[in-house]
Amino acid sequence: MKKFVSITAAITSMSLLLSIAPAAWAESSPTSVVQDVSNTLNLDQKVTKQLTDAITALAGKQTIQFTSADTAFDDWVVNSTLTGAAEADVTQNYNSKKAKVTSTLINYKADDLNKVLDQALYNKIQSFLKSFDKDKKFKADAFWRVKQDLNDSGLKNYWVIWGHDQSLYVDVDHNNQLSASILYDLKEARATLTNKARNSLKMLGISSVKAFDYSLLTKENKDTLWVYQDDSSINSVHIGSSTGKVWKVINEFGTDWNNDADFKKSFAKPKLSKKKALSAAAPKVKSIFGLNLKGYSVRIQDNQYTFTKKGATTLIGKINKKGAFYSFEAIPVNGVRN
Repeated sequence: MKKFVSITAAITSMSLLLSIAPAAWAESSPTSVVQDVSNTLNLDQKVTKQLTDAITALAGKQTIQFTSADTAFDDWVVNSTLTGAAEADVTQNYNSKKAKVTSTLINYKADDLNKVLDQALYNKIQSFLKSFDKDKKFKADAFWRVKQDLNDSGLKNYWVIWGHDQSLYVDVDHNNQLSASILYDLKEARATLTNKARNSLKMLGISSVKAFDYSLLTKENKDTLWVYQDDSSINSVHIGSSTGKVWKVINEFGTDWNNDADFKKSFAKPKLSKKKALSAAAPKVKSIFGLNLKGYSVRIQDNQYTFTKKGATTLIGKINKKGAFYSFEAIPVNGVRN
C-alpha cells in the first residue's frame, strides 16, 4: 500500500493519519448570525450544548442537525450535519465519564473550499501550492476542519485538504503553518533523482536492498524534500527538491539486534572508537553527500555517531552490531534542507 510521509516525519510518512487525520485552519468569521440546532436523539441538554459549542467554535453559527449517536461505551460518537456557508458532515467524540468533547471533525466538499476558508488563508494556500506543486498534481477531493485532544501526528487544531495520494495540512495553533505531501509513482518522478536515490542506497553498503515503490514530494517545517521509499519503509532516501542534494539515506535491513534488551547490551560500550568511526564513515559520507570529514569530531551515544565541525554540516550515522553504518543523515548549518 502506498503511504504518505508526514513529513513529519514524518516524514515518515507524513504515512498519515486515517482515523482523524486533518489539517489546520485559520480563524474564520461566522457566516450566519442565527444558530439553529435540531436534536431528535434525546441527548442531554448539557451534552447537546457542549457538542454545539464545539462545532460553532470551528465553523461559526450554522444550522446543525444531530443525526445519530452511539452511546454504548464511555466514548460516544455523535454525528450531525451542518448547513450555512456550506454543507458538511460532522463527527464528534464525547467522553461521557469526563463530560467533555474530545474531538470534532467537520467534513466539507472540495468545491466549497473558498466559501469556508478565511480569504487570507485561502490565498496563502494557493500561493504555497503554486511554488510547491510545480507539476500541478494537487487536486482536492475533500477538506476537513479538525480539533481534537490527541493526535499521533502532533496536530490538534487544524485543517486538512485531501486529494488522491496527497494532502495539505494547516496548523492553526502555529500561525497556520503549512505542510504537504504529494505521492509520485516512480515512472512520474524525476529520473535523475531516482537514479541518485538508488545509487546512494547502494553506496551505503548494506547487501540487502528493497526496491523503491514511490517518491513523495514533501514540505514540513523548513524542509522541502523528495522522499524515496518502499511500501514497507525499509529503505528511504531524502533529496532536496531544489538543490538535488542527498540529505538522508537509511536501510533498515542493516539493523541486526533482536530486541531492546539485545540493543542495550550490544551498545552498552562503543562498538567503534572515534577514530575507527571516522575511518569507516569517511568514504561513504564522501560518496553519498560529497562531504569531507577531515577535522570533524565525534560524539557517541549507543549506536549513534554524530560528526560535527564548526561552521560545517553535521552528520549523524547509526551502526549495527557488526559496526557497519546502515543510516546517515546530514543537517546543514542553517537547518534548511531543500
